[in-house]
Amino acid sequence: MIYPSINEIMKAKNISSKYTLVVATAKRAREINQTKVTFTECKSDKPVTIALHEIYENKINFKKAEKVQEFSDDDTIMNHILEENLANAYSDTVSLEASIDNVLSSSDESTEA
Repeated sequence: MIYPSINEIMKAKNISSKYTLVVATAKRAREINQTKVTFTECKSDKPVTIALHEIYENKINFKKAEKVQEFSDDDTIMNHILEENLANAYSDTVSLEASIDNVLSSSDESTEA
Protein backbone atom coordinates (compact mmCIF):
# COMPACT_ATOMS: atom_id res chain seq x y z
CA MET A 1 0.00 0.00 0.00
CA ILE A 2 1.27 3.45 -0.88
CA TYR A 3 1.92 5.91 1.90
CA PRO A 4 0.70 8.61 1.93
CA SER A 5 -2.67 7.43 0.73
CA ILE A 6 -4.51 9.11 -2.14
CA ASN A 7 -7.13 10.42 0.29
CA GLU A 8 -4.47 11.93 2.58
CA ILE A 9 -2.84 13.72 -0.34
CA MET A 10 -6.19 15.02 -1.56
CA LYS A 11 -7.00 16.43 1.89
CA ALA A 12 -3.55 17.93 2.44
CA LYS A 13 -3.37 19.55 -0.99
CA ASN A 14 -7.08 20.48 -1.13
CA ILE A 15 -7.61 18.56 -4.37
CA SER A 16 -11.25 17.88 -5.16
CA SER A 17 -10.79 15.31 -7.92
CA LYS A 18 -8.85 12.05 -7.88
CA TYR A 19 -8.51 12.43 -11.64
CA THR A 20 -6.53 15.66 -11.17
CA LEU A 21 -4.18 13.97 -8.74
CA VAL A 22 -3.76 10.92 -10.99
CA VAL A 23 -2.93 13.04 -14.04
CA ALA A 24 -0.43 15.20 -12.12
CA THR A 25 1.18 12.12 -10.60
CA ALA A 26 1.42 10.36 -13.95
CA LYS A 27 3.03 13.38 -15.63
CA ARG A 28 5.58 13.75 -12.84
CA ALA A 29 6.26 9.98 -12.83
CA ARG A 30 7.04 10.14 -16.56
CA GLU A 31 9.46 13.01 -15.93
CA ILE A 32 11.16 11.04 -13.15
CA ASN A 33 11.37 7.98 -15.38
CA GLN A 34 12.97 9.97 -18.21
CA THR A 35 15.30 12.25 -16.23
CA LYS A 36 15.93 10.21 -13.06
CA VAL A 37 15.77 13.53 -11.14
CA THR A 38 13.80 13.45 -7.88
CA PHE A 39 13.18 16.08 -5.22
CA THR A 40 12.52 13.78 -2.29
CA GLU A 41 13.85 10.65 -0.72
CA CYS A 42 11.60 7.67 -0.17
CA LYS A 43 12.02 3.96 0.33
CA SER A 44 10.57 3.10 -3.06
CA ASP A 45 12.35 3.48 -6.36
CA LYS A 46 9.09 3.44 -8.32
CA PRO A 47 8.40 6.72 -10.18
CA VAL A 48 4.68 6.84 -9.27
CA THR A 49 5.39 6.47 -5.55
CA ILE A 50 8.15 9.08 -5.70
CA ALA A 51 5.83 11.47 -7.58
CA LEU A 52 3.13 11.04 -4.92
CA HIS A 53 5.65 11.78 -2.18
CA GLU A 54 6.84 14.90 -4.00
CA ILE A 55 3.28 16.18 -4.35
CA TYR A 56 2.47 15.40 -0.69
CA GLU A 57 5.67 17.07 0.56
CA ASN A 58 5.07 20.20 -1.57
CA LYS A 59 8.27 19.58 -3.51
CA ILE A 60 6.39 20.13 -6.77
CA ASN A 61 3.26 22.07 -7.63
CA PHE A 62 0.78 21.73 -10.43
CA LYS A 63 -2.06 23.78 -11.81
CA LYS A 64 -5.00 22.94 -13.99
CA ALA A 65 -4.62 23.77 -17.65
CA GLU A 66 -7.05 26.10 -19.31
CA LYS A 67 -9.81 24.45 -21.27
CA VAL A 68 -9.09 23.87 -24.94
CA GLN A 69 -11.86 25.08 -27.16
CA GLU A 70 -13.09 22.60 -29.77
CA PHE A 71 -14.70 23.64 -33.02
CA SER A 72 -17.35 21.79 -34.97
CA ASP A 73 -16.94 23.15 -38.47
CA ASP A 74 -14.85 25.42 -40.70
CA ASP A 75 -17.19 28.41 -40.30
CA THR A 76 -16.89 28.26 -36.53
CA ILE A 77 -13.11 28.07 -36.81
CA MET A 78 -13.02 31.05 -39.13
CA ASN A 79 -15.35 33.09 -36.89
CA HIS A 80 -13.22 32.34 -33.86
CA ILE A 81 -10.05 33.41 -35.65
CA LEU A 82 -11.67 36.62 -36.91
CA GLU A 83 -13.06 37.50 -33.47
CA GLU A 84 -9.64 37.03 -31.88
CA ASN A 85 -7.99 39.20 -34.47
CA LEU A 86 -10.66 41.90 -34.34
CA ALA A 87 -10.12 42.14 -30.60
CA ASN A 88 -6.52 42.96 -31.41
CA ALA A 89 -7.36 45.58 -34.05
CA TYR A 90 -3.78 46.65 -34.55
CA SER A 91 -2.40 43.18 -35.18
CA ASP A 92 -0.70 42.41 -38.41
CA THR A 93 -2.89 41.00 -41.22
CA VAL A 94 -0.21 38.48 -42.06
CA SER A 95 -0.80 36.72 -38.74
CA LEU A 96 -4.50 36.34 -39.63
CA GLU A 97 -3.66 34.72 -42.94
CA ALA A 98 -1.13 32.43 -41.26
CA SER A 99 -3.66 31.47 -38.59
CA ILE A 100 -6.29 30.63 -41.19
CA ASP A 101 -3.79 28.60 -43.23
CA ASN A 102 -2.67 26.70 -40.10
CA VAL A 103 -6.22 25.94 -39.00
CA LEU A 104 -7.31 24.88 -42.46
CA SER A 105 -4.29 22.63 -42.94
CA SER A 106 -4.81 21.03 -39.51
CA SER A 107 -8.52 20.66 -40.30
CA ASP A 108 -7.63 18.90 -43.56
CA GLU A 109 -5.28 16.55 -41.68
CA SER A 110 -7.96 15.68 -39.14
CA THR A 111 -10.53 14.90 -41.83
CA GLU A 112 -8.07 12.64 -43.65
CA ALA A 113 -7.44 10.59 -40.52
